[in-house]
Amino acid sequence: MNATENDRSAVSSDATRRHVLMLGAATGSAFMSPHIAQAGEIKQNIGEQNCASVQPADATHKVDAVWVRGISTDAPFSSGAMPPCNAAPPGAVDTHHHIFSDNFLTTEGKPLPISAEVKDYNALKRRLGISRSIVVAASPYGTDNSCLVAALDQFGLDASRGVALVDPEVTDAQLDELGRHGVRGLRIYLAKNRVPSVVELRQLAARAADRNWVLQIVGNRDREVIFEWTNVLARLPCNIVIDHFGWAPQPAGPKSNTAGAIRRLIEGGRAYVKLSGLYLSSRSGPPDYRDVDELALDFVRQSPERVLWGSDWPHPVAFPYIPDDALMFDKLAGWAPDAAIRQQILVTNPDRLFWFD
Repeated sequence: MNATENDRSAVSSDATRRHVLMLGAATGSAFMSPHIAQAGEIKQNIGEQNCASVQPADATHKVDAVWVRGISTDAPFSSGAMPPCNAAPPGAVDTHHHIFSDNFLTTEGKPLPISAEVKDYNALKRRLGISRSIVVAASPYGTDNSCLVAALDQFGLDASRGVALVDPEVTDAQLDELGRHGVRGLRIYLAKNRVPSVVELRQLAARAADRNWVLQIVGNRDREVIFEWTNVLARLPCNIVIDHFGWAPQPAGPKSNTAGAIRRLIEGGRAYVKLSGLYLSSRSGPPDYRDVDELALDFVRQSPERVLWGSDWPHPVAFPYIPDDALMFDKLAGWAPDAAIRQQILVTNPDRLFWFD
């Protein structure tokens, strides 16, 4: 990289850092990552990954389609500008990101002071070589899904689907309207916002099953709530997606109660786990959150047909560090070096859940 490119990357990193700090504070996510780090301990500009050190794709299984290489470009809320070392299969899906817009009011009745808009995310898609995405309702908006719906309309049904946040009292007409805009799932918090009762969760699951939608389950940093709810989740009539590795705690990782619960749910035939938000449970911290690798490898080896990948862009909960999304995407090649398995995780599995119609 020449001096001009270095200068541009540094300026981009400074601007992105300011944006992330503001977004983290605005969305109530302004807390330190769980690993122990002093200010200045970690370099903020971590976008210069060494492709020679990235595990190459295994050619064990032939993949016929021409894969998509990302391009070098700046994307807001993402460190660095270089593309991933690994290409993406055609139709690759980022199954977890948010859109924040100052055109919509939060639950506090005011707009967020900074936005992470559709155009910003499209820049990230170009950088990563990603074709499609799942827009997940952002918690600052509560059960007002107006921002989500507007984003889905801008992306279009070919390029996006959505996961909405609703109350148990949501009407069938409201669900049907969300479905017309591309919503194919409902987000359920088990330790935040309004936590549904067991009866309410079962009722929402039945309504999701009627539409062939998923329930997207959100864990918690302080409690292993996926483990606590395992028996209930195992009996739901719809597919469920466990967000962010289930927030399985480190350093226990694959030996944690949460990881064991997720494995049992996957064995039950209706559960998927999303490899996203590494910083939520990592203790080793940035830039690569490597202590989460063992858990990711465990899930991929056990049931690749039940694994999804998500960026969690624009990373408000990563505060105060700025993940390099190209590096995060390349980690998938380390967890799943077989190109056919990566295609399954990035294309086949999300197609089954979100593009079935």
